Amino acid sequence: MSSLAAISNIPSAFQSAQSGIRRGLAGIDRDAQAVANGADVGDVTGALVDSLQQRLLVEASARMLSTVDQTLGTLVDVKA
Repeated sequence: MSSLAAISNIPSAFQSAQSGIRRGLAGIDRDAQAVANGADVGDVTGALVDSLQQRLLVEASARMLSTVDQTLGTLVDVKA
């Protein structure tokens, strides 16, 4: 029973994709503020590098969301 309870606590692929998109966009917003307010070259450079990483996170999460959508569509087609 405990293994079933642990499985039910695992987020779905859809939830994980949404969470990744939210985290990435929040990170991009944070980095944009750091660039806008940054007087130190190191801070600005770090924020720019991090913003590229956040963009990759958003892109990967969007692809994951697309895959989930396609998979659910296929499952619905199979059941119909």
